[in-house]
Amino acid sequence: MKVGTDYADDLKCELLAEMAGNFFSRRCRLDQRLEAFTGLCQTVAKQGERALTRWRAFHALLLGDGEADRFLEKLGFAVATLATFPQSNAPCPHGRRPLALTAAGRYTKTVLAAYERLRQDLEKYNEGGYAPDPRDPRRMIHLPGYRSLLATAKALNAEIESVNACQCPSDMLQFTKGLDPVRQEQERACGGIAMGNSGHLDRDMAFKPIDVTALGVPSLPTPPPLETVEDELAALAGRLHSTAPDAANAAMAALWEKE
Repeated sequence: MKVGTDYADDLKCELLAEMAGNFFSRRCRLDQRLEAFTGLCQTVAKQGERALTRWRAFHALLLGDGEADRFLEKLGFAVATLATFPQSNAPCPHGRRPLALTAAGRYTKTVLAAYERLRQDLEKYNEGGYAPDPRDPRRMIHLPGYRSLLATAKALNAEIESVNACQCPSDMLQFTKGLDPVRQEQERACGGIAMGNSGHLDRDMAFKPIDVTALGVPSLPTPPPLETVEDELAALAGRLHSTAPDAANAAMAALWEKE
């Protein structure tokens, strides 16, 4: 059968329609997933603001002391990096004031209680949690966490890499032009895309991978349960209050003033 027959033309049109559908539908789905990821980032970032506010309050309670910073870094906190994040006005409730016979005892109990609240907030931030639905307070909605954000970014980057590698616009265009040898020969003679300009098209239409470090979402590890570090933390609080009682009392007072 000759290439110019109606049957060949219909087959070519059907093939092109199917190729175009596959090409654009996959890219469209990826666009939609990237748009949803932007919303996920905003949700997790709001939770991160609260968690970071809680962490800053705990860090200030420990007076920014060098020994205290080493304790925090041992738990996985990048103290210097977290200090570079912008300040937030996110609320930071503190619960009840602890009771003790001495100021040193109150300070130690305050530090232990602040650590436990910090751990709870960070666990919710990393693993996700539930909150009342603003549209219907009788219902609870799931709030994704930081780990979910990282997993989604990893899956999206894999899809981006696949789309960029397997769905090159120049490959599709080249195959399409191959169905019309006469026109392809004309374009080659004129130095068209088949003569080496395809790289520009592929770069312009390529999806950019997600850079997790540039999302503005803090990395805050969940520290271990209080009972595993209670003795060490209490001893640290005792040394801090013994070394700088006025600063420790002022930091404790400042914490409760924010209640």
